[in-house]
Amino acid sequence: MRSLLAAVFAAALAAAAPPSPGSPRAQARAAYEAGDYAKAAALLTQAAEEGDVRAQYVLGLLYERGRGVPEDLAAAAAWYRKAAEAGDAAAQNNLGFLYSTGRGVPRDDAQAFAWFEKAAAAKGPEGAVAWSNLGNAYFRGSGVRKNLAKAVAFYRKAAAAGNPYAQNNLAYLYEHGLGVRRDLKEAARWYRAAADQGVPFAEGNLAVVYEGGRGVARDPAEAFKWFSRAARHGGAYAQYRLGRLYETGRGTKPDLVAAYAWYARAAARGDRAAERALARLKGRLTPDQLAEAARRAQAEEPER
Repeated sequence: MRSLLAAVFAAALAAAAPPSPGSPRAQARAAYEAGDYAKAAALLTQAAEEGDVRAQYVLGLLYERGRGVPEDLAAAAAWYRKAAEAGDAAAQNNLGFLYSTGRGVPRDDAQAFAWFEKAAAAKGPEGAVAWSNLGNAYFRGSGVRKNLAKAVAFYRKAAAAGNPYAQNNLAYLYEHGLGVRRDLKEAARWYRAAADQGVPFAEGNLAVVYEGGRGVARDPAEAFKWFSRAARHGGAYAQYRLGRLYETGRGTKPDLVAAYAWYARAAARGDRAAERALARLKGRLTPDQLAEAARRAQAEEPER
């Protein structure tokens, strides 16, 4: 997780106009990569107060995540606003998200939609994020009248640009025929595109597609593969379904210890079906097997 966040912040600091060597933003990047988050935050504050728009955006990230500074969503929103008003698309997307969730600012779906629209003018990944956010707004009717056809159009635009969340959502609309003619092959294709980028929901959805032969040939081994990936990303439903595959031997060899361990993980995340499965399976395992299953459930914590 530390390396992932470091990569996110390093990319954010390097984006837009590259910082000049020795500038506060360049020093902040070096400090962050060295793990000195407090120094990075101090340097970014200096740069942000001097009007460095990218520094303002990244400082908002630090306040939102509580890195180098105490977590403060109101401060995050304030810095995002400064950068957003200066035209930073990433800040516009993030400020819109805060408005859509009421984090750091009063919830205001209309304000969220307005900021997403501004960000949608950007090129590259941030534009695709905004298109995906606009798809969400039209799908839910958040800040705008619900319009499934427009949701499909924005999701398709973002999906074609490589946004994995839009790909997953577009697949869902194709699967259920919402705003578009139902097409299970298209659904499977877009679930696969999103799953290949590591989106847990898409991994689980693709597993269901292969398990049921929905738009693809039925393939228990592929279902097992994708449920395994989704489960290791922490999805309770995928963990339960993976437990079922281990218990029944579909797509893999039967392994009741592995089944119990995955049921235990899912139950710890509140999955009721997994709780019932634990009660059913407990009498079929020896004390040694139960101890081994408990060890696996604790030692092999899924990725977050």
